[in-house]
Amino acid sequence: MADPRLAVACGIIVDVLGCHPKDVTGETPVGSLPQWDSIAHLSIVMAFEQRLERQFTAEDIGSLETVASFAALLPADDNEARGT
Repeated sequence: MADPRLAVACGIIVDVLGCHPKDVTGETPVGSLPQWDSIAHLSIVMAFEQRLERQFTAEDIGSLETVASFAALLPADDNEARGT
């Protein structure tokens, strides 16, 4: 993975879903894995909100169609996302 934001996004999603890392790529659509149901989706959104220390807007949440779209919400320098 060349984009560090994508690596972070995949890691967060793998952690929340408890799935194998090979199952999650930038192109993985929201809800495409058996364990990615509506409750898991909310948990993923909340994990990203916690990491970024901000609440997503309805527009942000509506734009989440793939793992790459989650990655796009992260700052280019992930140190910003950790508050360092």
